[in-house]
Amino acid sequence: MAAKTRSLASIYDVFLSFRGLDTRHGFTGNLYKALDDRGIYTSIDDQELPRGDEITPALSKAIQESRIAITVLSQNYASSSFCLDELVTILHCKSEGLLVIPVFYKVDPSDVRHQKGSYGEAMAKHQKRFKAKKEKLQKWRMALKQVADLSGYHFEDGDAYEYKFIGSIVEEVSRKISRASLHVADYPVGLESQVTEVMKLLDVGSDDLVHIIGIHGMGGLGKTTLALEVYNLIALHFDESCFLQNVREESNKHGLKHLQSILLSKLLGEKDITLTSWQEGASTIQHRLQRKKVLLILDDVNKREQLKAIVGRPDWFGPGSRVIITTRDKHLLKCHEVERTYEVKVLNHNAALQLLTWNAFKREKIDPSYEDVLNRVVTYASGLPLALEIIGSNMFGKSVAGWESAVEHYKRIPNDEILEILKVSFDALGEEQKNVFLDIAFCLKGCKLTEVEHMLCSLYDNCMKHHIDVLVDKSLIKVKHGIVEMHDLIQVVGREIERQRSPEEPGKRKRLWLPKDIIHVLKDNTKLGHLTVLKFDRCKFLTQIPDVSDLPNLRELSFEDCESLVAVDDSIGFLKKLKKLSAYGCRKLTSFPPLNLTSLETLQLSSCSSLEYFPEILGEMENIRELRLTGLYIKELPFSFQNLTGLRLLALSGCGIVQLPCSLAMMPELSSFYTDYCNRWQWIELEEGEEKLGSIISSKAQLFCATNCNLCDDFFLAGFKRFAHVGYLNLSGNNFTILPEFFKELQFLRTLDVSDCEHLQEIRGLPPILEYFDARNCVSFTSSSTSMLLNQELHEAGGTQFVFPGTRIPEWFDQQSSGPSSSFWFRNKFPAKLVFLLIAPVSGASYPFLEPKLFINGKVLPFKNEVIDMLKLDHTYIFDLQELPFKNDNLFEEVAWEKEWNHVEVRYQSVLEYENEKRKGVLDLESSLIKATGIHIFKEGVSDIRFDDPYLSSSASESPSFLQTIALGTRKFSIAFFLFFSCFLFYYFGFSCQKFT
Repeated sequence: MAAKTRSLASIYDVFLSFRGLDTRHGFTGNLYKALDDRGIYTSIDDQELPRGDEITPALSKAIQESRIAITVLSQNYASSSFCLDELVTILHCKSEGLLVIPVFYKVDPSDVRHQKGSYGEAMAKHQKRFKAKKEKLQKWRMALKQVADLSGYHFEDGDAYEYKFIGSIVEEVSRKISRASLHVADYPVGLESQVTEVMKLLDVGSDDLVHIIGIHGMGGLGKTTLALEVYNLIALHFDESCFLQNVREESNKHGLKHLQSILLSKLLGEKDITLTSWQEGASTIQHRLQRKKVLLILDDVNKREQLKAIVGRPDWFGPGSRVIITTRDKHLLKCHEVERTYEVKVLNHNAALQLLTWNAFKREKIDPSYEDVLNRVVTYASGLPLALEIIGSNMFGKSVAGWESAVEHYKRIPNDEILEILKVSFDALGEEQKNVFLDIAFCLKGCKLTEVEHMLCSLYDNCMKHHIDVLVDKSLIKVKHGIVEMHDLIQVVGREIERQRSPEEPGKRKRLWLPKDIIHVLKDNTKLGHLTVLKFDRCKFLTQIPDVSDLPNLRELSFEDCESLVAVDDSIGFLKKLKKLSAYGCRKLTSFPPLNLTSLETLQLSSCSSLEYFPEILGEMENIRELRLTGLYIKELPFSFQNLTGLRLLALSGCGIVQLPCSLAMMPELSSFYTDYCNRWQWIELEEGEEKLGSIISSKAQLFCATNCNLCDDFFLAGFKRFAHVGYLNLSGNNFTILPEFFKELQFLRTLDVSDCEHLQEIRGLPPILEYFDARNCVSFTSSSTSMLLNQELHEAGGTQFVFPGTRIPEWFDQQSSGPSSSFWFRNKFPAKLVFLLIAPVSGASYPFLEPKLFINGKVLPFKNEVIDMLKLDHTYIFDLQELPFKNDNLFEEVAWEKEWNHVEVRYQSVLEYENEKRKGVLDLESSLIKATGIHIFKEGVSDIRFDDPYLSSSASESPSFLQTIALGTRKFSIAFFLFFSCFLFYYFGFSCQKFT
């Protein structure tokens, strides 16, 4: 399928392709005269000038601008490279809607198809001439085969009179072009790319199958316009064609039988077809059309019954038929099993501006003074062609001031024509679905789908998923990446529908949007008892939130991004039914009233960058589960903060907090505390006795994360000691110098991350069950701290993964290696506990991690993508092999060992690849070396573990014990060292003697 659609406006009825020397003054000349006499506008190259090897741009353009191409395939047609190029272009345009009629003039179609006779001779000559252009030759051969496979006309001497033969061709062409093109649009802007996509789905060149395709999208997008353009492009390819417009409206007015009668009359050429029922009509369509190649378009379908009555199944129509259905409801297409569908897109800004300009000014160039207001209209219309055409036409001849006034009016109240067309989909909804749509249009556009479902489920029970699906199918909303989206004009229509319910008395409406209506109702708030949602979001000129005490049923109050807001009335803090309160992004707000909101579930104060204090919490508020505060430069959290008794997660990011109350530890449900990039803080007590009380009461928090917060040693005083139950502790990127001794008392701590704490020197205590310890880039570590981390008892407890700076392998390790791998042999049973060690420096950016791979007897045992980050200096990485995430958790128990002694090797794969790059000279030599690897195995069944190859010995039964292996290794090392040292002395003194003689 071609990537680009040919010109949408056809200038010529017919393009003639022929070999001039063969037929110009005979058959082709007579054919041209006959076509011209019938008023058929035909393009013919009547110049007998020498031609080059390529067709001219003008000729290519003429092909693209024609509705039909007639190829006169004569004896010497293939001898012309020019004709063959012309044929390739014609067949390319065929896929874009051009109807091709081949005429085999005194040649056998088989000769053309298989390139025999004069066609074979011509191609043989081309083969020699263009032997370096194999692709061109292949295109020519394919074109000849394709054109020979098309239905056309064959003339041989003696078959008939030539003038009668020409007459039959002219009659068919006349019949084809007599089908008047349907009016598409006055200004068909932005159609070309969409037509291309639909043409791909139609695959018009395939005549063996029937394709039904669906075009769907919201009202006003141009589905009908697109279908009309496609119809005009391809109608000539079918025996008969019919465009049934306004199916929804016509079936409502006249019934399905009326539509079936129109269809049958048009496709069969019969008048006065009478049907007694739609079932009879369906049977007649199936029986009378199953052998006809037809093009049928059903425009604006809205019910399944319409499809069942008119296009029941593909086998109702003959092979090669095409059916196009346009609808706002893509669920209809699913129900009818239409698999090939296309969703119509809104216009981009440039195309929208062009369409608006043509409708408003009837020309492309405009007075620059209109540019600003035109761009605002384009933004308002959000790419909807319907709105652009209606507004543009209505504003024809208006001044800039007139445009400005109209734009402001449309923002408040949409144009009636636009409203009526877009309202159709709303009218088709059930009552609850209408309310869900209006709730989204007023308050929830742009929210997460989960939030929308959660907020509305109390109103609509468990039907929310169904209601959302219906709105999506009706093209009223979209859900992208979990966010509920709605076209701007659909939102405007929704708001207007609600406004029209009580245009004069806003207080009688369920939802309010226009600022003047809100102000009017707030001034007369006796009518607001039922109001549940109140939003002032992005009100640029709102300076204060008024008294809302007379809104007892308010469940959601939002005034996000109100850039001028400086004051909030205290009454907000006493709305007993309020569930959601958001002041996000109110950058001028310096204070917030106290809160006693017993139903509140969501509180959002992030990015209120001028807010100095977090609001006081006057009573227990147990329904807030999570509180996330970002960019909030408050100085402290108040002691009353602990009244958020249901709080489970507290997250602070980029906040200016300098004081945290120790009472945080006493919050009964708090399990997770996160903070990052906040200023250094201090723990503060409520009163003198609180510290004593706090030493008894410990927080239940299991996760504590305070990263990049400029924390120093005083952080570990009073307040932090109360988080004794923490199991995960992340203090990375801070400035303390010690881990204090009381860390020994953290009996539940399994994970401790102090990476990038460049000032950390001393570890005075480690938790008793610590499993994961990350001290990457802790460059100030003392040797005593390193020794503590290398303690044998700590790692023999099992399950550890430690990483920290240093290059020392402890003496208790059984084996050391200077390469990128370590290995040992075992028999009977795989060791229950074994610890591996790696010391590696940092490389450049090319290989930022190491990947351990375990081999047993040469077979790799797959991990679940376990990697080790490489760092900026030498680091020690110790890990329990059994703790690595193997894809089979029972791997070691289930493996049937192949040999008596089995070989185990751990390699670091990315390092091996890095070493290969180094050898090629790509990488720096020093940066890619692994300093050491090591293994330690627990002393159980020591006779079943070896570090040398038992098969190199005479018999495995004679192999030395584990301790003998170590002793043997020690003796070998001593002998090797003695020999090396002797050679060194001999060389040194020999060199010195030579130097002084």
